Amino acid sequence: MKRKYKVWTCLVALIFVTISSCKKQDFVDLNTNPQLIDQITPEQEFMDALIRLQNERLEWYYDNVRGIMPWMQMNTPQNGNGDTFISDAANFRNARYNMFYPGIGASLTDVEHIISEMSAEEQAKRVHELAITGIVKAYYAFYVSDVSGSIPYTEAFQGKYGGTFTPKYNTQEELFTILDEQLKTNIATLESSPAVAQTSFGNKDLFFDGAAAQWAKTGNAIRLRIAMRLMKRNPAEMTTRALEVLADAGNLMTSNEDSWTFETNSTYAAGGDWSVNTFRGAKNMVDFMYDNSDPRMKYFYQPNYYTEENFNLAKAQGKIPANAVYDTRRYYGVPANPETSALPANDKFFNSITISKTVASGNVADVDLDTLANLQPRLFAAGEPYGSVNGDGTNYFPIVTYADFCFMRAELAARGITADAAKEWYDKGITASINMYDDMASGAKIIDREGVSNYVATDAAEITAYLAKPAIAYNPAKGVDQIACQAYLHFFKQPNEAWSLYKRTGYPNATSVLPLERIIVGGAEQQIPRRALLTFPSPTNLNYQNILDAYTEMQKDPDFGTGISDIFGRVWWDKK
Repeated sequence: MKRKYKVWTCLVALIFVTISSCKKQDFVDLNTNPQLIDQITPEQEFMDALIRLQNERLEWYYDNVRGIMPWMQMNTPQNGNGDTFISDAANFRNARYNMFYPGIGASLTDVEHIISEMSAEEQAKRVHELAITGIVKAYYAFYVSDVSGSIPYTEAFQGKYGGTFTPKYNTQEELFTILDEQLKTNIATLESSPAVAQTSFGNKDLFFDGAAAQWAKTGNAIRLRIAMRLMKRNPAEMTTRALEVLADAGNLMTSNEDSWTFETNSTYAAGGDWSVNTFRGAKNMVDFMYDNSDPRMKYFYQPNYYTEENFNLAKAQGKIPANAVYDTRRYYGVPANPETSALPANDKFFNSITISKTVASGNVADVDLDTLANLQPRLFAAGEPYGSVNGDGTNYFPIVTYADFCFMRAELAARGITADAAKEWYDKGITASINMYDDMASGAKIIDREGVSNYVATDAAEITAYLAKPAIAYNPAKGVDQIACQAYLHFFKQPNEAWSLYKRTGYPNATSVLPLERIIVGGAEQQIPRRALLTFPSPTNLNYQNILDAYTEMQKDPDFGTGISDIFGRVWWDKK
């Protein structure tokens, strides 16, 4: 059964309604002045934090689409990668850090403070709200630390409430333990039945309408994700935490309905910064999906312009030889290796021809035909325009999904850490991923290169056939490889997780089931960046000394690299 998504079609209107028609400056004051914070409710402030989780367009523009995705060979620019596409750290802005400080983190702390200032009777009604808030806060702190290493957390966001404006940094090792304990405590709270009836976030919770059971499942999935990051650094602790999570059998994700996915209207991700219109599929990823008839391919990419109709028009207009034979394959990607894409043999992929044809408007127009598959623009920005018509579908931002959870369980089983059947969870993960992208493509109202809807549903038989393909059918001898490569495909809309998967497992790589290209520049093989570039603080920064102390501590780890600007260095969990 397909998932029925909730669509938040009036997100902006909701914001203004819940702020009770405050003027913009009033709202700013409410979020910076502790004397005014009691004028809004914890429910309003919680919704404000949730909206910010995905609304930094520069994170998609720089960090994801132009940083991580090319590094991980999930896309290429229109004419292929340049020689410096890996070494150019300027593309990666680490926007998540500035989203957490002071924005998301401060808003979630405000929720906690507002509740703490209430009467004991009112506080007793909101233990579930506090637990849900704590889960979101723990997740985002982990997300920031994942590429930055040490961050301020236990002392952060407290300045306006009598705490310090110069919070000390927690090391990543400390933080991962702190966050796990917080998640564990919050999950237990949500699983409990307080003596007092609980107030709910209701529709201010843009994910689960305040449902405690759904947030407990999400918390457990986050715990498992953090535990998996310990694989290289502390495998014994990873095992302990993973087994503890999986023992909570009644509070684990069981379907796509449990996925933590932000869903909103087409105008939320509007404008050029969200657009992937100039990006192509990367050759090896496209080839693997095409060769194995992956049902997700038709959702990830737009087929090229060479419909049979356009091919015959090109022939009739003398643009291609009269004896040319139609190529039914319409999905081709660009080599990720700059030296390969520059070879004369690949010129055909970059040279387009122009034909005249009657288009959807009824007018005759010139149409440029090329051979390459574009990324599906409306999968990334449902409001993406075609001509003068904007899309009106739904935007989806997966954060932690059921398919993620299945692949983690499959990997743990394949490594002999659990007694689960690896094949069962591998098959479940693939099935969940295909169904999730099917629903997302339908909701986003994907289109072809001429602006016409080209959504085609995937049926169960198509998934069964895919699972039986020789390269896909689970083989215990290469189980971890297969699981990781399928998780990598699933993370098409979660590029940070694809990157983290690669850093944690080494998959996919040049010899894996889904082979990536070796990136060769000037005869030298290039390495993939491992962390964010950290910036040196200004001496006027109030927290100058604590920042320096944190950097000094991180640099004691020989894996950290040559300095704070070394993007090929590693954070604590990413041990060599």
